[in-house]
Amino acid sequence: MRKIQIDARQFSVPCPRVGSIEVHSGYGAPPLSGQEIHQQVQLRRMREVEGYTAEKRLSHAFDCAPYTFVVSGRADGIIESDGTTIEEIKTTFDIDELYKKLAKDPNHPYVWQLRTYGYIQYKQTGLIPELRLHLVSSRNFKSHDLVVELDVAGYESWLTLRLAELVEETKIREKLFKKRQKSAEALEFPFEAPRPGQKELVDCISENLIEKNPLLVQAPTGLGKTVGVLYPSLKEALARGQKVVYVTPKNSQHQMAEEALELLQEKGSKVRALTLNAKSKMCLKAEVMCNPQYCEFAKDYYKKLQENDLINKLGKIRSLSAKKLKGLGEEYQVCPFELSVEAIERADVVIGDYNYVFAPRGLIGRLSEPLMKPSEKANLVIDEAHNLPSRAQDYFSPAITVEQLQAFEKAFSAIDIRFVKQGGELLDEAIALIKGYSEGGPRKIKIDPEPFAALEKKIRDFTLRYLESDVEIQPQDPVLRLSNTWSDFMAALEFVGPAFFQTYQRNYLGEMLKVTCCDASEHLKKVYKEFQNVVAFSATLKPFDYYQTLMGLTLPNTKTVEFTSPFPTENRKLLIIPQISTKLSARDSSAPRIADVIQRVVRLKPGNYIALFPSFDFLFKARALLNLPEYQILQQGREMKPSLVKGYLDELKSGDKPTLLLGVQGGIFSEGIDYAGDMLIGAFVIGPALPTFDFEREQIRSYYEAAYGKHKAFDYTYVYPAMAKAIQSAGRVIRSEKDRGVIVMMDPRFLQSSYAQCMPQGWFDESPQELVSQSILSDITGFWEDSP
Repeated sequence: MRKIQIDARQFSVPCPRVGSIEVHSGYGAPPLSGQEIHQQVQLRRMREVEGYTAEKRLSHAFDCAPYTFVVSGRADGIIESDGTTIEEIKTTFDIDELYKKLAKDPNHPYVWQLRTYGYIQYKQTGLIPELRLHLVSSRNFKSHDLVVELDVAGYESWLTLRLAELVEETKIREKLFKKRQKSAEALEFPFEAPRPGQKELVDCISENLIEKNPLLVQAPTGLGKTVGVLYPSLKEALARGQKVVYVTPKNSQHQMAEEALELLQEKGSKVRALTLNAKSKMCLKAEVMCNPQYCEFAKDYYKKLQENDLINKLGKIRSLSAKKLKGLGEEYQVCPFELSVEAIERADVVIGDYNYVFAPRGLIGRLSEPLMKPSEKANLVIDEAHNLPSRAQDYFSPAITVEQLQAFEKAFSAIDIRFVKQGGELLDEAIALIKGYSEGGPRKIKIDPEPFAALEKKIRDFTLRYLESDVEIQPQDPVLRLSNTWSDFMAALEFVGPAFFQTYQRNYLGEMLKVTCCDASEHLKKVYKEFQNVVAFSATLKPFDYYQTLMGLTLPNTKTVEFTSPFPTENRKLLIIPQISTKLSARDSSAPRIADVIQRVVRLKPGNYIALFPSFDFLFKARALLNLPEYQILQQGREMKPSLVKGYLDELKSGDKPTLLLGVQGGIFSEGIDYAGDMLIGAFVIGPALPTFDFEREQIRSYYEAAYGKHKAFDYTYVYPAMAKAIQSAGRVIRSEKDRGVIVMMDPRFLQSSYAQCMPQGWFDESPQELVSQSILSDITGFWEDSP
C-alpha cells in the first residue's frame, strides 16, 4: 500500500467536522510568532520537571486500503517518571478562558491531537499514558493543566471514520497532483514574440529554479516582468504537482498578475487561480469580528463546510473572485474570507498581499501546506520586492496613541447608553497607562506588560458582554475597534531581541507608545523555509547586498541578476538638476524654482506629466506656486478612495486636455501602475524622499551601525529606502519600446556615489554627472524635435 505522510495536527480533527471560527478553534496551522514563547516554556519545563523530554517524536502507521497513513508529530513534552505523561503546550493571553473552553469541549482539535499522541504511545508500549494540556499565559508564564482521558475504544471508533475521510481526500489530491503535472506539459508562453529581454528573463528564472537558487531579479519597467516571472515559476511548480504563491505589497497590484494568468488561460491553460482579498472587504457583517456569538457566518462554520461539500464545490471554479466567494458565503451562511482560505489547496496560483505570507498572523501554514508529501513545497514569487524589508518591519512595529484612544472616547458617546460609562472608564485607564511613561521627551523604554494585560482582559470581557447584548453593531464600531487595537498592541509586547526596541514618543499624533522592529530578516528566513523556491523581483533592488541582507536572502546560493532596459536609449531623456536642493531646510527657497522648472518643461510639449514629491507638505507648497492655466492639474490627497484614483487615471487615458498629476514618492501613483502609451510623457522626481530624521529613525540607524557597520548605517537607514522610491517614480514614463519621455530629477544628492549606485544599468556610462545638462530647455526641445 502507498505510504502517505501526515502531520499529527492535521490528522487529529473532529470527524465529522464541528466548530466555529474563533480564536483557538484548533484548525489551521499555528502562527510562527508563538514559537519563541513555546520554546521558552519547554526550557523551563526541562529545568523544573524531572524526566522531561521536549519535542519527542511519535509516529505510527495506520493501514486503510489502498494507503498506509504514517502519522507523525513531536509531542511538546514527555515525562518518564512513575509511568508516562504526554504534555501538549498551548500559549495564550487568557489561560482561564482557554481552560474553560477546552474543559467543556472534548471534541476540540487540541484534545484530539493529544489523544493521538497518547494512542500512538499505547500502540507502541501497550500502556495507556497520562495526558494533559499545559496552558501557559504568554504575558506572565502562569499555567494551568487540563487532564485529558484516553478512551481507547472511543478513539478507535473515531479513527475508523477519520481514516475513511483521509482515503477520499487523498484520492482527490492524487487527481489534482496528476492534473497539475499535465498542466505543466501543456503550459505555453502566452506571446509568440516575447518582448525584448523577456525570453532572457524566462530562461534565467527557469535555470535558477532547476538549481533551487533563491533569486533576486532587477528588471526595468516595460520588460514584461509579471508574465516573464510567473510563467517559468508556475511551469516548474506544476511539474512537481505544486502551486505558486504570488504576493504583492498592495491589493491594487493584484490586477497585473490576474491579467497574466488570463493570458495563460487564453492559450489553453486550465490552471485554477485564486485571489485573496482583505478580510474587511470580504466580510458580510457590519464589522469584522470573528466570533460565533456575533457572526452567523462564523457560527458552526466547519459543520456547514462539510455538510455542504463546499471544498469540492470551490475546486471546480476556474477563477475564484471576491464576488463568487461572497455569493457562496451568502448562500450557505459561511464566511467568504474563510472560504477563500479553504480554496488555497485546490488553486494552482494564489495571488495575495504580502500580509498573507509574511505577517505574524498570516496564512503561511495554509499557503505552504504540501499536497501529497511533506517534502513538496510551493514556489514563492515576490512582486515589487523592494517594499518587503519595510513592510516586514512594519508588521512588528505597532503603536498606540492617546489621540487614537480619545477618538474612541468621542465615538463611545454614540453607543448604547448601557455601555457608555464602563467604556469611558476603560479608555481612561488605557490613556493613563500611556501617560504613565510621559516624563521626559522621546526615549527608549521598557514597557511593563502586566497592567496592559490586565486591562486587555477587562476590555475583552466588556466586548463580549457588548456582543451578547441586543445592540446593533455598526460599521467601524468603536468597542470592537478598541478591542482589536489593544489586543494587537499587546501581541507586539511579545517581540523581543536586539532588533526590537520600545519607545515613548510625542509628535503630531500626540503621545504614543511604540514597538519598533529594525530588522525583520530573521522572521523572513523562517518564512522562506516553507517554500521550494523564492523569486523576488522589482525595478529597484540595488544595491543587491542591502536587499539581500534585510530580506533575509543571504544563503550562499542566492543569485542576483540585473536586466537592462531593452528599449532604445534615444527614446528617453534623463536629466539631473543639481542646482535645486530639496533638503528640508531648503524647501522654502527651492519651491519657486521647482515650480518654474515644471512650468517651463511641460510647455515645451503639451501632454501628460507627473511630478512626485518627497512629502505632501512640499507638494502643497509647490502647487500653490504653479501657474498653468492651459493644464489640468490633478493632486493626490493624503487619503483617496479607489474611485477617485480610477478617475484620475481615466483622465490621463482620455487625453482630452494636457494634465499634470502631482503626487508623492512611494504613493499610489508612483508604483504599481502601468501608464501605457501617452498616459505620461514626462516625470519630475523632486529629490530623494529620505525618511524623517527623528528619534526613532536614529535608534534604527544605531541598530544598523551595530549589526552591519558604521559605514553602512546611514545608507541603510536613509539613502537606499529613498532611492527605491525615486527610481520607481522615474520608471513611470517608459513602459514599452514605442514610449518616449522625459525624466527630470532635482537634487545634487543624486550625483553622490551612495545614491548613484542604486541607479539601474543604462542610466549613465561612467558617472551620473553625464546626466547634468548645461542647457536643460534646449536639450529637451531637441529631444522632442527628434521624436518621430
